[in-house]
Amino acid sequence: MIEPVLLSEIDDQNVLDRKDRLFQIKRNGFRALMHVKNYKPFGIFNRSGAPCKALFPEISGVTLSIEEGILDGEVVVMKNNKDAYYGGIDGRRSVPTKKTLEESPAKFVVFDALKINGENLLMKPYKYRLEKLQATLKNLPTVELIETFTDGRALWERIIKEDLEGIVIRNPMAVYELGKRSKDGVNKLKNYKHVKVKITKTEANSKGTKIYGEAVIGDKNILVEAQIQSDFNIQVGDERTIKYLDIVGNRLVQPTGGHY
Repeated sequence: MIEPVLLSEIDDQNVLDRKDRLFQIKRNGFRALMHVKNYKPFGIFNRSGAPCKALFPEISGVTLSIEEGILDGEVVVMKNNKDAYYGGIDGRRSVPTKKTLEESPAKFVVFDALKINGENLLMKPYKYRLEKLQATLKNLPTVELIETFTDGRALWERIIKEDLEGIVIRNPMAVYELGKRSKDGVNKLKNYKHVKVKITKTEANSKGTKIYGEAVIGDKNILVEAQIQSDFNIQVGDERTIKYLDIVGNRLVQPTGGHY
């Protein structure tokens, strides 16, 4: 089993001003490796190594411009010009029906390569791997190469404006780190939002306290459930500020834990 390199999360926005880094929009789907043989996706495997090619016939049936290789990317479902996790990719965990394919079509967004046309790229710097992809991979409706930027600050402003998940920061000189959580080669900066929650119910657990409550975001009343780490003294009626990534319907479900 081939284990992909993993991203390390950072919170220092000064990295956006670095001129020795490359920047990409962080996609919101699930990680996968595509094995290509005779210009076709021979296998698609999730991060755990489980085969999932049968789940995505719209991807597995394409003819690629690469004869043979291993591509690293994210399987996403887009709705309203954004990657949709809830109501999108989370509904693609079994062999799809015709209706599912029509309502939640998937695509494979390529952002790295381990091998292309017989050349092992693991020890090549990311800049070389990316240039190899740019020279050989032709974009298709269901397989495309991620766009890369050199101005991190401008891209972050776009992330905020379009309310996207976040940004990926890449060291162009980094080699591919199989199965490791990279510290410097590839990082992610997430677009967290913050909201004050009035707590209506609590459940203590070994990690802290799970809270339930209500918040107002814009003109919506949002129901919240979140895990607050390492805090065992939260009471009904308290207020906590939590960070979150997205709103699903009228619920703020499972925002990333933590209070300030």
